[in-house]
Amino acid sequence: MFVLLVLALLIGLLVARLRGGTLEALGRVRVRLGWLAGGVVLALVIAAFVDSARTVGWIAAAALAAALTAANRRVPGLFLLFFGLALNAAVIGANHGQMPVSTAAISSAGVERDDVASSRYYTLADHDTRLRVLGDVVPFPFWVAPSVLSAGDVLIVSGVALFAGLAPVRANRTLRARGAERARKRRQRQRAAATTDEDGPADDTDADADAREGLDGPPAATRRPRRPAAALPAGRPADASSSGTSTAASLTKEPGRRSDP
Repeated sequence: MFVLLVLALLIGLLVARLRGGTLEALGRVRVRLGWLAGGVVLALVIAAFVDSARTVGWIAAAALAAALTAANRRVPGLFLLFFGLALNAAVIGANHGQMPVSTAAISSAGVERDDVASSRYYTLADHDTRLRVLGDVVPFPFWVAPSVLSAGDVLIVSGVALFAGLAPVRANRTLRARGAERARKRRQRQRAAATTDEDGPADDTDADADAREGLDGPPAATRRPRRPAAALPAGRPADASSSGTSTAASLTKEPGRRSDP
């Protein structure tokens, strides 16, 4: 199982690299409540080394994986990982902490029957086995380490491969999109700054014109026309001014003449 997980991880990373994904992008994948992944690994370690806590360890691993999946629904592969852990926890818990193994699958994979019979982690499947279909029934005759897999194992391996193959690609595309958006905003700011610099002298000229207009007064087209002076009314005021003017002139011309009584 461990060898298969490593192979799935390497193959997934290779596929991601061919599709443009990078390890740097994979390192920037944001996983919420990432400490739950450490809890899953710890629960599986406890289940592997503590016989009395094997069932509890698998159940705890499945529960933590469920919480991790719920918090990271967009991360590829996590749902398969959770579902596989849940299936393995169910079949192990139903068979007193041991995984039932099909004898036919053992023969097909090339695994020694005695190794399975003497293991504390596995038991040979028989008519008393519960949830037999969820046990190790899928032969995997790999020449390095032949094994028999369960439905849960297949889902777990698929989840790891899916995460390694898709997460770097999606993360790299997201980083590129963000970089393009930042570059577009930077170009917009530069164009706006250039436009402002070009309009600066015109704005100063308009300001100077406004200042001159304030000193010289409004332009002729906007000045208010003067009201014409009212004409003098005809009649006595005009005669009075005329007689007064003629009398003053006569006195000026003949200063020594007396007026008749």
